[in-house]
Amino acid sequence: MKAALYGIGVGPGDFELMTLKAVRIISETELIAVPRTDEKEMTAWNIAKQAVDLSTKEILELYMPMTRDAQMLEQSHQEAAEQIIDQLKQNKSVAFLTLGDPSIYSTYIYLHNRVLEAGYDARLIPGVPSFCAVAARLNVPLCEGAQPLHIIPASYEGSFDYLDWGGTKVLMKSGKEFGKVKEELISKDLVKHTQMVECCGMPSERVIKDISAAEGKASYFSTIIVKEKEIVR
Repeated sequence: MKAALYGIGVGPGDFELMTLKAVRIISETELIAVPRTDEKEMTAWNIAKQAVDLSTKEILELYMPMTRDAQMLEQSHQEAAEQIIDQLKQNKSVAFLTLGDPSIYSTYIYLHNRVLEAGYDARLIPGVPSFCAVAARLNVPLCEGAQPLHIIPASYEGSFDYLDWGGTKVLMKSGKEFGKVKEELISKDLVKHTQMVECCGMPSERVIKDISAAEGKASYFSTIIVKEKEIVR
C-alpha cells in the first residue's frame, strides 16, 4: 500500500457504522496510529477492533491531551506529527483512527495539515458523523426542504448566539458546559424542541428527551439536536 497518512473516521460508536473503505484501508495499512488521552482511553481503537482484526498490527500511540491550553496543544500536535513523519520516511502506510468524521472537529486534522506541509501524502477517509447517528437514533430528520443546518461547538464563547438562527441546530462539544447549555435552552424556551444522546452507539449510550430533567454533567460524547418546531416525542 502507498506510504501515506490516512485519517480514518470510524463513526460515532457503533462499529457497524464503519464504512467498507475504512475497514479496507485499516486492514491494508502497516501501522495504526491511535490518539491517547491522559486517562489512556483509546475510544476509536476500541470501535475499530470490533470490525477489523488488529491483533497483528503495529500500534503507534499518540498523546492527545484533552485541554484548551494552546501551548500544550501546539506541542502535542507537533510531536505527534513528527512521530508520523518518521514512519512515512520509512515508507510505511499509517492509519490514524478518529471518531466520527475526520473533517468535523477532529484533532486529526492538525496532524493532517502538518504532514502535508512537510511534503508527505495525507488523505481523509470519511466516517459517519455523530449528529447523523444521533438523528437516526432519535428517529428525526436533521433538515427538510430549504431548512438550514447549523453545527455549533456549544462550549465556546458566543456559541449561544447561534441558537437564535432559523433551522436545525446541532450542539457539539457541550459536555463540560452542559449546565450552561441547558440553562440557555430553558431561557430561550427551546427545551420542547430539543433532544440529546450521550455516547451514541456505545455501551454507555443514553437518550435524553427532556433536557430540563437532565442532571449533572454530560459525557464529552454528547450531541444535542434543537429543531425549529416542537419535537413529537
